[in-house]
Amino acid sequence: MVANSSPQVSPAHSPRLRLGTKLVILTPFCLMILVLASCIGGDATPEPASDFQVNLFDGTSFRLSDQIGQRAVVLNFWFPSCPPCRAEMPDFEKSWQQVKDEDVLFLGLFVPQGFDTEQDAKDFVDELGLTYRFATDTGAQITLDYKLAYFPTTIFIDKSGRLVQTEISTLDAEKLTEMVLDL
Repeated sequence: MVANSSPQVSPAHSPRLRLGTKLVILTPFCLMILVLASCIGGDATPEPASDFQVNLFDGTSFRLSDQIGQRAVVLNFWFPSCPPCRAEMPDFEKSWQQVKDEDVLFLGLFVPQGFDTEQDAKDFVDELGLTYRFATDTGAQITLDYKLAYFPTTIFIDKSGRLVQTEISTLDAEKLTEMVLDL
């Protein structure tokens, strides 16, 4: 009699059964992830941007609703003692120089955090020679309206006044310019 050298696999440990068990367990889990991901995505229709009015550093007034139908608007929320905010400012200026003849407006909104004064913000803008528009979000009201918690944050508003994208990170000039031209 010759001994069978193949190990016996019990039905409970067969590769097919193990694969089937894994599929039974993983399929509902994967479906649940897909359902949750689709809920997080929300409605594909951009929401209207919240209107606001500010006094620019140059003394003139700016109202967001006055821009609707004329140009897209890029809002950058920042403060001078925020290292990532400081780091991205030269890239914003570079991008602004590339797109300023397009139907777009850049507005840097200084958000007082208790560390910096409006004069600190103005001095920083002058020090870097930034030429796009700046204003102070007095009382951080615009920041609250847009439900922002992190800095820097950049909001992209299309010509029809819809908030189409929010970036909570630093942006380099190339990426920023690309995003602006897609508005």
